[in-house]
Amino acid sequence: VARRRLKEAVKAQLEGKLVELERIKRISIKDFQDKYIASREGDVSPETIKKDNATFRALADTFGSDKAIQTIDYDEFKKLLKIRNPKIKNVTINGYLRQIKAALTYAIDKGYLTKKPKIKMLKTADELPRLLMPDQIKALLEKADPDFRRYLTFMIWTGCRRREGLNLEWQNVNLKKGYCKVTGKGSKERIVPLMKPVIKELSPVKKDIGKVFIQYHRDTISKMFHSLAASCEITARLHDLRHSAVTYMLKSGIKIEVVKEIVGHAQLSTTMIYTHVLDELKQQEMRKMKIE
Repeated sequence: VARRRLKEAVKAQLEGKLVELERIKRISIKDFQDKYIASREGDVSPETIKKDNATFRALADTFGSDKAIQTIDYDEFKKLLKIRNPKIKNVTINGYLRQIKAALTYAIDKGYLTKKPKIKMLKTADELPRLLMPDQIKALLEKADPDFRRYLTFMIWTGCRRREGLNLEWQNVNLKKGYCKVTGKGSKERIVPLMKPVIKELSPVKKDIGKVFIQYHRDTISKMFHSLAASCEITARLHDLRHSAVTYMLKSGIKIEVVKEIVGHAQLSTTMIYTHVLDELKQQEMRKMKIE
């Protein structure tokens, strides 16, 4: 009796796995896109949905919309994108890969995949971070409305990520001692020093609890910055404030290991990229040299 029950249990388990495998095999790019986008609507911005759809369109154009997501080779995807469009930039491909990674997390949660494939981003070290000049930063801050100016001042003087600034709460801000506690990637907390320009902006609006800055969706606040920059005739993204902050920290002589901890880089090699920006800045400045 025990053997029979064990045999039946094993058979049922195998049948269940076969059904699951069959269900997984039938999930095409198009079917998965429909399910994934439906799950995202209302939770993310229309801009993010637009990026998701563009990514699925690239996958379907590359492999066909009937291709099962379980059988996609993402290294091949990168190669085929390059073949189909030799002018495509690595940063564009990496944008697709970031959207894919988020979608695959959903696929795991829903049981469409049993294991998340490893996806390696393309190197973009040759594309140096954009640096905003002091006069450009001044122009942006002068033209921004008071609430947005406070947020931008915090960003440029701390090098925090967009979400870290938006999520900052007053209970984690100590203006007297000049520091705040932010939560970064992987829910890791770190202490970030607050300099005089930030303290000056935050002191008049100090509260005991609640969010420190205006609570727009992160995509919305990026668009706000883009519009502000365009009105100042500056080509820049919100994330360029972080790039600029890191560069100016290093330019000011702050030790690279300290900068790494302040801005929350996981690897020192990431912080070292900004030393190349300084090298480029030196070259630009040297072009002004005259012997006359």
